[in-house]
Amino acid sequence: MEKTSDNKKDGFNKLRESGYNDEEIRNIRTQFHQSHNTPDYIDGEQPSDAILELEEQWMLQTGDMLPEGSAQGTFKEMLCGLLLGFFLGVLCLFWVRESVFTRRHQMGIMAGMLINLSCGVIHVYY
Repeated sequence: MEKTSDNKKDGFNKLRESGYNDEEIRNIRTQFHQSHNTPDYIDGEQPSDAILELEEQWMLQTGDMLPEGSAQGTFKEMLCGLLLGFFLGVLCLFWVRESVFTRRHQMGIMAGMLINLSCGVIHVYY
């Protein structure tokens, strides 16, 4: 049964809600604790409440320091992916599965390919 609490500290585990998988969270956690020289952190084990509190504080402080317009970066990535998918089409499929593009780029590429395919179908049948 899952523990639920309103004031529970999740640390980097909150990133699951944003689409990160366990391996990505583990990598972020490892890099964070290596750079902050956290003596209590042991890779692969469940983090203690003190470690989760440290991660939680860092995420809150870092979130306050993000520059304005950072959301536009993700929009630009999506738009670039959309253009790549539309104009290069199937050629981008070879790179989508690789780590060359971010998730936003990949979503844009797939959307661009679908638009390209839709335009092709409309052109053939109408």
